[in-house]
Amino acid sequence: MTRVELVIVGAGGFGREVLGYAQDAFAGRPAHRVAGFADDNPRALDGFDLAAKVLGRVHDIPISEATRFVVAVGHPAARRALAAAVESRGGRLLTVVHPSAYIGPGARLGDGCVVCPFAFVGTAATIGANTAINVHASAGHDAITGGNCVFSPYSAINGGVELRDDVFLGTHATVFPGRTVGHGAKISAGAVVHRDVPAGALAVGNPAKSRVLFALDPG
Repeated sequence: MTRVELVIVGAGGFGREVLGYAQDAFAGRPAHRVAGFADDNPRALDGFDLAAKVLGRVHDIPISEATRFVVAVGHPAARRALAAAVESRGGRLLTVVHPSAYIGPGARLGDGCVVCPFAFVGTAATIGANTAINVHASAGHDAITGGNCVFSPYSAINGGVELRDDVFLGTHATVFPGRTVGHGAKISAGAVVHRDVPAGALAVGNPAKSRVLFALDPG
């Protein structure tokens, strides 16, 4: 049986949630355990009664054959930077899927994803590495996401949607079937996307209107 010593990168609120998700996912797998957290703040967990503690910064964590990392922050750029810091040291990312989540036939999850309780990943969907799909969020059939995307609670992309890298979906944001959301775009909470969203844009409202905030390579 493969042994896993999981380090959660980020000891904030989402990190504490991911601790519980990982413990649930590891239930019945005695060779898997959460070793602790990586965080720049050694006192990030003061006041919280948790079995797992802050082990140090990402660059301080000893890496063995069993060590795996999962990034537990809710901002795409921070997810990208922290994953890069792990991989620059030869660390490996682990995908954590809560047992109550649904992963459809033929769906694929990249390394380092977090799929939270009651999330849905539809048939033949492809979820890019280091993407976080929060509680009750969903990716429809044949949807594709790039890396480092963040789905807030109850956000949804419908069938055939494509999200490029580093997209952020606010709570209850919805993207209509077949639409494309460009690299680094942000969909505001409650927004309903009827049309493609350019790279670097903020989409707000229903129907959502997009305003480009900064230039990004749309690839």
